[in-house]
Amino acid sequence: MITLSDGLATVELPYDLVWTDRNWSPVAQSFTRSVTGAVIIMEASGREGRPITLEPPRRGGGWWPMREEAQIQVWLGTPGQTLTLTIRGSTHAVRFRHHDGGAYTSQPLCDYTDPLPEDFVIPTFRFITVEP
Repeated sequence: MITLSDGLATVELPYDLVWTDRNWSPVAQSFTRSVTGAVIIMEASGREGRPITLEPPRRGGGWWPMREEAQIQVWLGTPGQTLTLTIRGSTHAVRFRHHDGGAYTSQPLCDYTDPLPEDFVIPTFRFITVEP
């Protein structure tokens, strides 16, 4: 199960979303050369800033009722909103990754002229961890 919560409201996300950037290293590195040609490498480790992108599987799936988007839109419109993402037994404090393209996007499963809340969309979520 995958859930997203602000402590008051909890939304269950599609169970089959794939965490596509799971292989992430907390080590940041810069590489430059000095005027003498010497290599200057600086490294640091951090726990914050891990990207978590949840996308539908390539084989199809990830369907989600459009009515669930209402709460997501509220959270998207709240600057600094920290949420708790629970995914397959692990919990992360996250924010929407607004700086990296669409923090949340969805495609309708079928294009209707007058979509209903029961109609399905295929969502993609982009988060960044803010854990201390």
